[in-house]
This record gives sequence, structure tokens and C-alpha cells, in this order.
Amino acid sequence: MKELPALQRARQGAVLVAGGLALEVLVGRGELAYWWTPLLIGLAYLAAAVSGGRGGSYWATAAVLVGWGGVVVWLNESQPDVFAPAAHAFGMGLGVLLAAAAARAGRRVDLLGVGLTAAVAGLVFMLERDVDSFGDATTFAVIMVAVGAFNLALAAKARGDQADNS
Repeated sequence: MKELPALQRARQGAVLVAGGLALEVLVGRGELAYWWTPLLIGLAYLAAAVSGGRGGSYWATAAVLVGWGGVVVWLNESQPDVFAPAAHAFGMGLGVLLAAAAARAGRRVDLLGVGLTAAVAGLVFMLERDVDSFGDATTFAVIMVAVGAFNLALAAKARGDQADNS
């Protein structure tokens, strides 16, 4: 796996911290329904991916969650007369197609990241009724802030290492 430059990692970390805080404000404590959570997480990861440039990380996560999250919002907001499990599979498929399109456009998309994101999202959705924290946007806001903070810490360490070596 390619190591990201410190500035790129710091930008992505800051965006993820902001995304986690936005999720908490909009869904955790706000007026948006919980079903907006996957799409909002996907959009935050998309912003982080864009901030990292073509070679940055998070393109896979962003693509899968935007594709699936968009379908989740559509299902809940418009209440279409469709078989919901098939619609969720369709959304995951859209996410995979978005990831493939990003890769073809020269973005760094890891196929393992695509599969892992789809598997974890599906597992969390499957267990949502049994694990209370999986049905709470605050859980995912905290996780996103933690991932962002971890990236900021790695960036700070890399800058410190660079300073020590110069």
C-alpha cells in the first residue's frame, strides 16, 4: 500500500473530522432521518477522497457508500413499490460501478476496499435491529471523527519524522 504524503493525509483527516461532526449535527442531533446516514458518510468520504487527489485514498469507500446510500435515501423518501432487498443490492452495485468509473478516470481505487466497504456496510445494515448502536448516527459520527483524528496524528508523526531527518 502506498504511503500518503503528510499534507495529503492531514487534509483527508480534517475533512473526515468535519464530516463526522456534520453527521452528528444533521442526523445525530438534527432533523434528518437516520436513513440519510450512509449517503452522508459516503459524501464525507468523497470529499476526503477529492481532497487527497487522484492518488489519495478513500475513493473505494466513497463510491460504494454514495451508490448504496443514494438508494437508501430514495427508498425511504419516495417509498417506491419495489422489493427493498433487491434495491439495496442495486445500490451496492451502483457503488461498485462508481468505483470502477473512478478507477478508469485515474483515481486510486483498491478493489479490496470496494469489497470490504460493501461487506461491512451490509453487515452493519443486517445487524442494525439487533445492535442498538448500529441504528444510531452518533456511532458512525464518532467513528468518522476517530478515523479523521488518526489520519491527523499520522500526518503529524510523518512531519515530525521529516523534520528529524533533515
